[in-house]
Amino acid sequence: MTKYSKVPVFENGMAQPVFPFTDGKTGENYNPATSDIVRYCVYVESDYDMDGDGKRDLIKTLIQVPRSAVEGNYKAASLFEARPYCAGVNEDGYDHMKEVAEKEYRKFDFADLKKEVPARIPTGSISAMDLALKSNASDWYYKDKGNNDSMVYENLENFNYYLVRGFAVIISAGFGALGSDGFNFVGSEFERDAFKSVVEWLHGDRVAYADREGTIETKADWSNGNVAMTGRSYAGTMPFAVATTGVEGLKTIVPVAGISDWYSQQNMQGSQRYWPKEVLNSFLAYFCSSRYNDETLSEKELDDIAAFHHELSLQQLSCGSDYDEEFWGAGNYRLNYDKIKCSALIVQGLNDENVSTKQFEMMYKAYKKSGQTVKTIVHQGPHITPTMANKNYGILIDGNFYDDIVNKWISHYLYDLDNCAEEMPEVLVQTNYDQNKWEACDSWETAFSMKLESDETGVSVIDTDWESAGVCAENFDEVMSLKSSNMNKRFVTAPLDEELTIQGTVHLNLKAALKDGDIENNFNPKNRNDADSLTMKLGDSKVTGRMDDVKLVAMLYDVCDEKFDSIQTVDPERNIIPVVKVQENGVINGGDLSSFDLCEFETVHKNYRPITRAYADLCNPEAGYEPETAINSIELKKGEYHEYNIYLNATRYTVKPGHSLALVITTEDPVNCLIHKTYSVEIDNASLNATVPVTAESSNLKTTIK
Repeated sequence: MTKYSKVPVFENGMAQPVFPFTDGKTGENYNPATSDIVRYCVYVESDYDMDGDGKRDLIKTLIQVPRSAVEGNYKAASLFEARPYCAGVNEDGYDHMKEVAEKEYRKFDFADLKKEVPARIPTGSISAMDLALKSNASDWYYKDKGNNDSMVYENLENFNYYLVRGFAVIISAGFGALGSDGFNFVGSEFERDAFKSVVEWLHGDRVAYADREGTIETKADWSNGNVAMTGRSYAGTMPFAVATTGVEGLKTIVPVAGISDWYSQQNMQGSQRYWPKEVLNSFLAYFCSSRYNDETLSEKELDDIAAFHHELSLQQLSCGSDYDEEFWGAGNYRLNYDKIKCSALIVQGLNDENVSTKQFEMMYKAYKKSGQTVKTIVHQGPHITPTMANKNYGILIDGNFYDDIVNKWISHYLYDLDNCAEEMPEVLVQTNYDQNKWEACDSWETAFSMKLESDETGVSVIDTDWESAGVCAENFDEVMSLKSSNMNKRFVTAPLDEELTIQGTVHLNLKAALKDGDIENNFNPKNRNDADSLTMKLGDSKVTGRMDDVKLVAMLYDVCDEKFDSIQTVDPERNIIPVVKVQENGVINGGDLSSFDLCEFETVHKNYRPITRAYADLCNPEAGYEPETAINSIELKKGEYHEYNIYLNATRYTVKPGHSLALVITTEDPVNCLIHKTYSVEIDNASLNATVPVTAESSNLKTTIK
């Protein structure tokens, strides 16, 4: 029988599961008077009036907190997930983008978003408990019109582990979501500040209301004022955003697959990343705007939201694939490293096809510059959290449950527990050859590097003729890694005579020139992957006034004459995560909670393995590692060479003896390519060289490739 407590209990450096649990997804059966977890919604007042109704916008926020804290037995620390999807989504964004691409909308002036209006004046107040007793499960558990009537706050159960250990769990979708005001504005200061406002309320520095009209104030009187932010993907991005405001009360963040810079999420060195399809920020903004489903909104209010999103598209189109400070600057969170006041435990999958590994590396570097504590957990998975609560499975982190690691970390920062949490390795990495082996490093930066230098002379010509190369999305990596073709040039090392571990960002340097292509017609663009017409205009010089996005792709492979096992976790469709169950109920959640299955990643048996890749724009030779360097597109002239420095996505990969490294240069990647163009490129073979960061000194540190 479970022994319950009225206050948190800490043993072995962690909060223990000593609080009873009541499910919040029971709908009509949910009884606020008897629930062991108190649940209710508040509406946090922001500083903005984005929708121009003369009142400051409110941000709907779901509160979950152990009843004992609300009854006054202790002050609870808060775990906050800022996730724009959680209140529901809009209808299929791809179809919508096609629908609105050529539609006429009223002009929307973004300057209006910053018009100042006075704060509301409360007419009364209500306690957390009294508000909770009036709550109804339909406030947070209802059908999502934008997702086939599935139930929203689908992540309601993702953090039950923490509720039974005494933490409050806070969830908000921010501006533009159903129940909130304003507009979803991806990568903006408005989005950032919405979630900052929630932290301020939890810390006691901001007003929140019990009602949608904003009249009755309610305080987080159960809160100890200490907040940690966590979440994956978009929800892993917002901790970076809020941390770089320096807001009081935010003690630590645990971002999983988070974006540190929105420009390089959509682009790389002046070139569209192409994947995922939603390369226009307006797609994501629209998709997360469940406020469209508010049946109380007038036609004018709905039209205002649509006009805003359309203007967002037009502004990005004017940037093309180049970095523009006005459009992208607010979402380049790493630039504000000097404002960071909290620690970070950053989690990233090395095979994430959605949020690239460059994102975690950039923020790791920003944190190092800030002087704040930063640790990283780097696994071999795709776009996942090591515990996938919504799928009822988890992977072990160096023999430990992921949530136990996070528990120890946030217990230290939110409850001042002296548990040596900060003594964990700065970098903990799962190896690519044995997923049960994890290695610790003192830093992500390495003291050694391997130099790859071309042994070839003359020029190589590559083009975009996929059919002649026998290339398609299904065989792209196989063809690219094992041979040269009309579409790619492959440089390969001799087999290595000893093990080599790559860690960090590979830097490729080469000289190249446009050889041929129909410049006047933007290289005959073809819609290869159902892109909407607005997206098709991103690389159109007629829109930007400059030549844009003539792609060069660089890839590094592990190749061997003999097939070898490697962890296969690529999830190009974002709906199948290749794992195998190794132990039913092997992940223990404790308390009244059910256990999850323990899983491992699948392995494949091939004679090649992609290590890392990058995209770059031939029109942007000044573009480098930092996103803000990709600002100056040039007009390419046939036969005119330029020097390029291409930075591949950060990686950690061990190459075994007898294996070779293959460095491949190509034009387009059919897996991720939305817009297919016709052109060819000349490469000066002798110019090609690469610097590969490695973890130890080796006899292979200077190697020729041919």
